[in-house]
Amino acid sequence: MTLTEIAQYAGEKIGKTDSDTITFLQKAASLAYRRVWDFAPWRETVTNSTYSVGTSRTITLGTNVETPLSVAYNDAEIDPIDLATIISQDPGLLDDARTGDPDTYHFTGRNSNGVAQLNLYPRLATSGTIPLRVVEKLKCITRTNYIVDFPPSNDALGDELRLPHVHHLVLALTHADALERERQYAKAQAITQGANSDLAGMANYELSQVGGVKQITPQSLGELTIEEMFSA
Repeated sequence: MTLTEIAQYAGEKIGKTDSDTITFLQKAASLAYRRVWDFAPWRETVTNSTYSVGTSRTITLGTNVETPLSVAYNDAEIDPIDLATIISQDPGLLDDARTGDPDTYHFTGRNSNGVAQLNLYPRLATSGTIPLRVVEKLKCITRTNYIVDFPPSNDALGDELRLPHVHHLVLALTHADALERERQYAKAQAITQGANSDLAGMANYELSQVGGVKQITPQSLGELTIEEMFSA
């Protein structure tokens, strides 16, 4: 489904499909889709890229990148850090004279063009050939990479959603906005609660299917006591 199709159907559910209502519901659908997109690291929202590393500590990420999730250099993961932690632990990292292989990074947000950037600490003394590998959360996009801004563009409205399994959630949240517009607040609240519950369940299922480090909690220690397990 497209955002326009979702808006049209939500309008039909309340019996209003005039142009003003559809325009409102297109905006509502775009916000609902963005909310679902941001709720979890769905596999369709995550990608990985490589970037050349020069002597500047600043790395500009791709135009469709929302935020970095993990970063590696020279086959080793490097840790995220914020400026306050740098100041408290090692203020010298902020000095451009400090060079070496980067082992931490700071996500600085977006530059004046709206493109995500990160800074590496320390910076390289000379440009290297080893790439920086970044796992990234993408901006909210459609199937053919139109960014869903607010208000949404005509291209984004007419394209299929990138997430193939969330149409009913986006529709439910859009329907709830339509009901609120008609001042049917109780019905809107009930639909929103149902959508929130479904969204949480889908996110839990998604995360359980994606490989990663998981915490295992044993249900039984068998025949051993705690003392026996940790005794010499």
